[in-house]
Amino acid sequence: MKQAMVVCHRGASLWAPENTLASLEKAIEMGAEAVELDVRPSRDGILYVMHDATVDRTTNGSGRISDLTSAEIDALDAGIWFGPDFAGEQVPRLDRFLDACKGRIATYVEIKDGDPGEVRDMLAVRGMLSEAWTFSFDQAIRAEARAKVPDLRRMVLFIHVGSVDRAVAQEAQIIEFHEDNLDPDLVAAAKRAGLITQMFYAGSDRAVFERAVRCGVEQMNIDQIEVFRSVENDLLTPV
Repeated sequence: MKQAMVVCHRGASLWAPENTLASLEKAIEMGAEAVELDVRPSRDGILYVMHDATVDRTTNGSGRISDLTSAEIDALDAGIWFGPDFAGEQVPRLDRFLDACKGRIATYVEIKDGDPGEVRDMLAVRGMLSEAWTFSFDQAIRAEARAKVPDLRRMVLFIHVGSVDRAVAQEAQIIEFHEDNLDPDLVAAAKRAGLITQMFYAGSDRAVFERAVRCGVEQMNIDQIEVFRSVENDLLTPV
């Protein structure tokens, strides 16, 4: 077994405000190989890195991001809610975020809203397509990505497709499992089919991380980076 790729969920979001440049820099500092980020457009069509449909939870503002102009979003403080050390942190525009990732860390772009073709082009112009992949919970966006941007690697969730064969039929490159459907036989079948295996887990239970390591999951989309690496090192270090 070899070490899994660590994908920092919304950046190193336990140490810095999620989906900000600060959380990205912390993820890189902690040795993560990839960063997961969420994308939504402003009212005037600028793509921002933001998880929620509204800015209320993670900024000092309020309202739907799709109703706010880029000037209004740029003026928000996206760090003070997390702690005084992060006061003045902005909601990053996607282009600025990708510039900070280029040559330093791979990108997993979850498109909450927006044009997958625009996301693809922003990655391509920076030479980042080969290390990037995308997903959306919006079925229409998933279908659009499959039809319009076949060179942007796509991930599917096992809970959506229900089988490895269907993931292959949908021309996915990555399949993501969760705690309740992680199974060594499924992981092995996915690998045989040429899929990259990924797991999303937002918790910190060492037993769950141990199962993932023993199953040979190749990519871990997680918050608890240090706990996972500790478990992994315990299992992979020869006695």
